[in-house]
Amino acid sequence: MVASVARLILSVAVMLTLVCSPVPTLSQSAGRTFYVSLSGSDSNPGTQSAPWRTIGRAASVMIAGDTTYVGNGTYVEGQITFSNSGTPGMPITLKAQNKHLAILSSISGCVPNISISASYVTIEDMRIVVDPSDAICGGSIAGVNSASGTGVRCWEQHMARASGPTTTGWVGCTVRGVKIDYSNHRGHAIKVNQDGVLIENNDLAGGLECFGGLAQVFRNNYVHGPDHWGGGIYCKGEARNAEIYNNTVVVDASLYGGIQWNGLTVGGDSPAQWAFNPGSTVTCWNCVAYNNVILVKGNNKNGFSAIGLGTQGTKNSKLFNNVVIGGRIFSDAASTNDLFQNNVVSCLGDQALLGWGTNTTVTYDYNNFYNCTGAPSQAHPITGDPRFVNPDSDWHLQGGAPALNSGTVVTITGYNGEAIDVSKDKDGLVRTKPWSLGIYAGNSSSTDTAAPAPVSGVRLQ
Repeated sequence: MVASVARLILSVAVMLTLVCSPVPTLSQSAGRTFYVSLSGSDSNPGTQSAPWRTIGRAASVMIAGDTTYVGNGTYVEGQITFSNSGTPGMPITLKAQNKHLAILSSISGCVPNISISASYVTIEDMRIVVDPSDAICGGSIAGVNSASGTGVRCWEQHMARASGPTTTGWVGCTVRGVKIDYSNHRGHAIKVNQDGVLIENNDLAGGLECFGGLAQVFRNNYVHGPDHWGGGIYCKGEARNAEIYNNTVVVDASLYGGIQWNGLTVGGDSPAQWAFNPGSTVTCWNCVAYNNVILVKGNNKNGFSAIGLGTQGTKNSKLFNNVVIGGRIFSDAASTNDLFQNNVVSCLGDQALLGWGTNTTVTYDYNNFYNCTGAPSQAHPITGDPRFVNPDSDWHLQGGAPALNSGTVVTITGYNGEAIDVSKDKDGLVRTKPWSLGIYAGNSSSTDTAAPAPVSGVRLQ
């Protein structure tokens, strides 16, 4: 009898739960799947059997949790705009059905090819080019700006300020596995202004920049062309806790009309009106760059002395365990309390330091400067041929290399006092004391594919 009553009570409770639970709305669903094809029509429902014709149609319809697959072919379209937001667990995703075979050939002119004014939007495996019919902004290269022709631009809802609002409003943009071709119509390949951004595994000719956000992650990207101003990778605009790691930047002095460009710069020129802290001249707080390779091809002495790795206007930032081949390093006079350790710099007979002003607060130590002139003084210099397996393509250290087990452990504290984990090498292997110099701790082939830790203090507004 007691068991029967218990079962009856449980049944009634379950029924009440079902009756009283709200009916799931479309925005609460697990997400829908749509398709775009050159054979489709925007009047179709966007299903696999009746796909849409344009990428723009998909961007305007999708909501949290939705995914659109873009079929093979070239889609000549104007600016693609995302204005609906996903959520951390249910992003909005635009994905090529076959990697790099779905091509957006953009005629966006003075605005980005893909413009994201929303949170948690993912662009994956697409190829983005500038169409031959595109009208360059302003009628000439002089008219190109930081938005015009940019492959993907992730906008902020509002500028973050220390006095509030402290977040960028729109957050969580992800660009993964995308190929962006070079064009002098572009400001950048990718530029991001949001908090909590992840830019990974992309093939970029045209520069990569983060500006003014918190906890922006650039990793595993191949950058082989400059932005409009000659930048490979930049992170500036009073960005905080930016992490730039596992990237390869290839500089070829013979390409892109002989433009002079920098490989990887933590910080950069930033107008004061965009400062997180009003009146601040700091361009990147507590930012890190590690496990990166900056490879200069061609003759580095043909007016390309600015190429390399460095800091500009930064504070409490660290550049460590990087490899620079053929380019100079630098830290300008406006940078303070920065650290440059465990790096291997092969100058190919050129100067080690770029003369952008004397910085007396940067610490150089445990670095291997090889075939360099004017290397900075260090308490623990590592000397001799770094003995890469291949200095052009494989930066593992051979046995007996002076940089093996000759470095020091590096830790970093974030802008808000949080610890940032920088312990893994480019293979994803956790470094053990004493660290080796350069990008590898050993010969592991494992890869770090985990998403960055959730950003504290960031909320969708």
